[in-house]
Amino acid sequence: MADGKDDASTALVRPMIASDLDRAGKGQLVYVGRDGEVKDPAGVRSRQMVAYVAFGGITAAGVTLAAISFPYLIPFYLALGGRFFGTVRAVKKVNEASVALSNGDAVTGRELAEPVSRAWWAPSRVRALAELRVAIADALEGRSEQALERVRRARAKLSPRLVQHQFSYYTECNLLIALGRLKEARYVLEQRGGVPQGEVLRLSYWIAQMHLGVAEGSLAEIDDTELHDRMRKGLSMTAGRDLLLLCAWAYAQRNDHDEARFAWRQAHDREGSQKLEVAMPKLAAWMTEYRKAHPDLDQPEPDPLDEM
Repeated sequence: MADGKDDASTALVRPMIASDLDRAGKGQLVYVGRDGEVKDPAGVRSRQMVAYVAFGGITAAGVTLAAISFPYLIPFYLALGGRFFGTVRAVKKVNEASVALSNGDAVTGRELAEPVSRAWWAPSRVRALAELRVAIADALEGRSEQALERVRRARAKLSPRLVQHQFSYYTECNLLIALGRLKEARYVLEQRGGVPQGEVLRLSYWIAQMHLGVAEGSLAEIDDTELHDRMRKGLSMTAGRDLLLLCAWAYAQRNDHDEARFAWRQAHDREGSQKLEVAMPKLAAWMTEYRKAHPDLDQPEPDPLDEM
């Protein structure tokens, strides 16, 4: 397992946008469509470039026409163009905040997102997305109540059709669990109507559902096949640590300690939450106790060649 220095240097050479969810590590983002599926970064960038060129051309044409025929409209076109490109810069700041928060840097994430959340000129959607990032900074700093209020306030400004609106419910659920408000968390999760179809939304649901199971002490609604599928997904992910640790807990609850040990060891070869004791305190507490009961957990998996 790489040390912190190696992780930091790796994060520096990674592109900001990963091509798929499995390869995305800490400090990387993915483009997610309204259906919760990851979108091709090249295609998204191409469409963005077309939009920038088109809007720039419209603004330039408007200014030219106004200069010839209606000079008093020049400030209007300049303001319109300025707001558009200001919004582009604001979205970039929100994305940079997401990268910092993914790396556990609440201070930088807040510094990038908070000014955007208060920018009166920015579209309401962009301000709401920035406020969701500030909420994550609050959560990383242990202010879960404040984070919960921000998430609910930001969601009210987002269209239900946006994937960020849907994500916010899983963020809310995890915050409620961390606060020990399990009945509320259960209600929020059940109101989502079961496991969603989109890959990223499905992963968010899995983690919220299993996190709630840890806090409640039971995960009866997941059968062995489903649990195995979730572990396979965690194994395929660069940032699969949280999911694999939740799988380790689930297997341990079923007294399948061989699978629990395997999931545990695999989890520690992957990336995950920077502050698990804040994000999932019940899981962190279980890990401490389970390690005491199974002191060989952190030993590496035996090499099959050594057993021949």
